[in-house]
Amino acid sequence: MKAGNRTIRLVLLALTASLILLTTLLYIPMGIGYYHLGDGFIFAAAALLGPYAGISAAIGSILADIFSGYLIYAPATAVIKGCMGFVSGWMLKKNHKFMTIVLVLLLCEAIMVGGYFIYESCLYGIAGAVPSLIPNALQGLAGIVLGAIMVPLTKKIPLGNKYLK
Repeated sequence: MKAGNRTIRLVLLALTASLILLTTLLYIPMGIGYYHLGDGFIFAAAALLGPYAGISAAIGSILADIFSGYLIYAPATAVIKGCMGFVSGWMLKKNHKFMTIVLVLLLCEAIMVGGYFIYESCLYGIAGAVPSLIPNALQGLAGIVLGAIMVPLTKKIPLGNKYLK
């Protein structure tokens, strides 16, 4: 890869991490956690960057946890959101069919819900983790809807095709 392509990839990683941070910080609080648009932007980053989106997803999401006062969740968020970005970027690398996109987004949101359930089970016990399943699933549904809109649009950006191979 040429040095210019590495620079463009680094700039896009920083840009997408910033967008993920911003859209996660613009949240709607609920009883347990909050709703945000960050997952949709993780999927947009995945459509643009491929598996490298795992890096921007982890960085943007962990910073959002830190800035929001959810520091205890930062380690889990780095792993969970990083996996979401990597898996969606890897699986969406070549496939543009809408149903495949939706299935990939569903898988990634299942990773999110399951990952936070496991982490909260370690922190609070299973009984303490169960109440967050529904809010996390609703957050995941919002991510799927936004991702289903943003991924096809982001795949049309020629920048990714030209410089990120």
